[in-house]
Amino acid sequence: MLAFWWRPLSFVALLAFFSLFIGAILGRVSGLVVLSIGLGWGLFLHLHQLARLYAWLGKPGRSLPNAEGSWGEVFYRLNKLVRSHLDAEHRVSAELEQMQQATGSLPDGVVILDGHNSILWLNNAAQGMFGLRPERDIGQFVSYLVRNSRFNEWLVAEDYNQTLTLTAPGAQEKTLVLRLVPLSREPQMKMLIAHDITEITRLEAVRRDFVANVSHELRTPVTVIVGFLETFAEMDQPDPVQFKQHIALLREQSDRIRRLVDDLLTLARLEGDSEVSDEPVNVPSLVERLLGEARGLSHGQHEITAEADGRAWLLGSEHEIYSAFTNLVSNAVRYTPPGGRIRLRWLEREDGGVEFAVTDSGEGIEPQHIPRLTERFYRVDRGRSRASGGTGLGLAIVKHIIQRHQGRLRIESTVGKGSTFAACFPHERLIPPPVAPSVDAEPQADAA
Repeated sequence: MLAFWWRPLSFVALLAFFSLFIGAILGRVSGLVVLSIGLGWGLFLHLHQLARLYAWLGKPGRSLPNAEGSWGEVFYRLNKLVRSHLDAEHRVSAELEQMQQATGSLPDGVVILDGHNSILWLNNAAQGMFGLRPERDIGQFVSYLVRNSRFNEWLVAEDYNQTLTLTAPGAQEKTLVLRLVPLSREPQMKMLIAHDITEITRLEAVRRDFVANVSHELRTPVTVIVGFLETFAEMDQPDPVQFKQHIALLREQSDRIRRLVDDLLTLARLEGDSEVSDEPVNVPSLVERLLGEARGLSHGQHEITAEADGRAWLLGSEHEIYSAFTNLVSNAVRYTPPGGRIRLRWLEREDGGVEFAVTDSGEGIEPQHIPRLTERFYRVDRGRSRASGGTGLGLAIVKHIIQRHQGRLRIESTVGKGSTFAACFPHERLIPPPVAPSVDAEPQADAA
């Protein structure tokens, strides 16, 4: 601060001394003239520099003018302040661009609203969720674009602790949870965040359906067993013949409960255990075993054939593979009418993989049911499934076993012609059969 005052005061002092010197030599008038000219010249220089600064303020994009003295110090400090401001602005712009890029790739929808609920900015996810377009909807009132009375009431209330669940306006198959967040730097601005809970809602529905289905499947056999026990308790002298008939029914219902519990435990184990004990599986031999079991289950009511590529073995868990394959075979026998044909095939595919396919000539399955066949307890015909002794978990178990072996379940069906269920495995699971050890030649006697 002292340096600023030192320069102009020094100029005035020197000018006054020089004017007194001139006045002492040439007279008082000459000294006053020199003093006036000096002060006028100093005022002109200050006004000239002030005009240059004023012109620069009109167009601040240009570089600051150069000057000497106090104005040079002013221009230097102003230039330093401008550069600092520009650097800060560039940093803020870079951070804002980085924030917009990061927010733009978020799976959650983000919409920035002003105090009047007009759209200032939105990310890519919000465009799909709300059916908005930046080039068309920026600056528009969001309440005009999202036509939902519950949404508008919630938005006007501005309760930042209250969320709203609704169907996505731009994607009716999605369910969203909306939340408002105030922006601290600008109280009038707020951020609308939309979180997709479609999968959570679906899993919750699956859980409710699973509990309801298990309860329903257990209720019937338990009711039958309890009913028989109550009947036996009321009988003084049970009829041996009738008692024996009831025991057979009790055993049947008990077996039904056991099968259901066994399938539930198997499914839980498959979902909780990601490790597969890999071992060579002789699938051609397994197919021959399945053929015999299928003919035994059919009691000669079906024409059952099998073919297997003896050069293809599988790397996996033999117990799990047998469980999946026998499930497919038993389903084909149970759901194919007497006189039908069932064909088992184990063969390599053109893509290098391998598959086990079971084809039947049954009634077939309508297309709308096929995507849901592997859901737990899903049945095309509930009455026929229960009559055949199924628990409704078989194909769910098959699907999990095949997926644990990096495969997939392929289902093809035509109503009135039959169905094909194929367990398809990648070529990484295909291995050649082990080479049989050769018989060593008898050792020759040592030469004498």
